[in-house]
Amino acid sequence: MIAYLSGKIKYLHPSWLILDVNGVGYKIQLKVESLKLKVGDKIELYIYHHIREDRSELYGFETMDELQAFELLLEVPGVGPKMGMNIMAKTGLEELKNAIVKGDLNFFLSISGVGRKLASKILLELKNKLGSTDFDVTKDTEISTELMDAMQSLGYKKAEIYPQIRKIPPEIKDTDKKIRWILQNSGKK
Repeated sequence: MIAYLSGKIKYLHPSWLILDVNGVGYKIQLKVESLKLKVGDKIELYIYHHIREDRSELYGFETMDELQAFELLLEVPGVGPKMGMNIMAKTGLEELKNAIVKGDLNFFLSISGVGRKLASKILLELKNKLGSTDFDVTKDTEISTELMDAMQSLGYKKAEIYPQIRKIPPEIKDTDKKIRWILQNSGKK
């Protein structure tokens, strides 16, 4: 699975680009117009790799926080990658987070393709998952990746794990102890 790409822009379209990575061109869906990019620019992107029965698509983001926000949106029933990208293209990360935390239904209704039912679902599903902290799970990405993988193998969804990781006391350093702490405290708010 592709998680990160770095290369030069070969072609630009309003909603996607072709990134040349050592002679291989990757078509990546992203919010091109807000990034002020041009052909020949060297960029780095964090990638969400969406694989379906009939196609494989890449969605690109400038930061890991944007990718994590996108993945949280995908946890909402009715939000697929195209709708998630549509939502991400409409707004900045802070604006999106503030709309969710404040329960701003009109913010989501102003996005093309989002109706009242879906807007309500997004607010309901994500309000408790975001809290008031940022999307950055932890400073130690190596441990967080190991921790995320372990928790997902136990049946937890990413969106359920993020809030729990933020609550882990800083004195707990060992991944096994973090897993135990999450399992013991996952029912607590």
